[in-house]
Amino acid sequence: TQVFPNPVRETYFGPIAINGLVTNANIKITDIDGNLVFEDYAKGGQAIWNGKNYKGERVSSGTYLIMVANEFNTQQVAGKIFFLK
Repeated sequence: TQVFPNPVRETYFGPIAINGLVTNANIKITDIDGNLVFEDYAKGGQAIWNGKNYKGERVSSGTYLIMVANEFNTQQVAGKIFFLK
């Protein structure tokens, strides 16, 4: 799995691309404590995240885990995203 940009710097406010996913895979992004921040489905092997939580707020500095589940509902950590502030 590739994430760009990574790390996400404090001056970047564009989309974050997560590539190399299985088509239609369920993707969840959690903080390091396991709290869900974002959920979507991969489209064409890619997911796009705006770096915001469900409240529409930019996430805090820290490490975020990318969890991916395939069509058999097997879930694994596919990568990490680092936010800098």
